[in-house]
Amino acid sequence: MKQFNSAAEKESYYAKRRQRGLIVGAIGGAILGLGFLIQYILYMQGHSFNAVMYSLTSIGIIMVLYAGVEIFGW
Repeated sequence: MKQFNSAAEKESYYAKRRQRGLIVGAIGGAILGLGFLIQYILYMQGHSFNAVMYSLTSIGIIMVLYAGVEIFGW
């Protein structure tokens, strides 16, 4: 657990973590949306979409979970 010398230092530290979490979460959400769009296009054209489905979905979910950890401060 991180030790802080003052309340201002603690607030600054967690504000930076929340900001980083929001950015990573937005990028993860965008990757999930992009993955869905690519999957839909490939499905409508009759192509295999397994690689896109598993890779982009996994990356997006991992980024969103990391963002949750950063935002909640675990």
